[in-house]
Amino acid sequence: MEDRLDVAYRVLDAQLVDVDGRRCGRVDDIEFAGTIGEALYISALLTGHGVYPSRMPRRLQALGRRLFGPGVLGRTILRVPWTAVEDVQAAVHLREPAAELALATTDLALQRWVERIPGG
Repeated sequence: MEDRLDVAYRVLDAQLVDVDGRRCGRVDDIEFAGTIGEALYISALLTGHGVYPSRMPRRLQALGRRLFGPGVLGRTILRVPWTAVEDVQAAVHLREPAAELALATTDLALQRWVERIPGG
């Protein structure tokens, strides 16, 4: 990976791809860490429906929380540690399977049902 990376351009909204090539979400936000007087660093990538309201204009965030609240899509925020990132190209490639990072849980649950269907 490069030493410097324009995270807003290259990482935000990028597709997450696990070690098996499975698409498992998009980067909805980036979590930084660091202390005063030291350089910031990326600690995690955030994904999930719960991140959406914070990305909306301030005036629309309350509406976003109602639209994406627990009763609708579940305000799930999944945290992918930066240490789980293998490479950043056109997508963010991860070192681990989606299931180990709790990503694509809905897809995995649906896959189990589809496999039960004859010819599925």
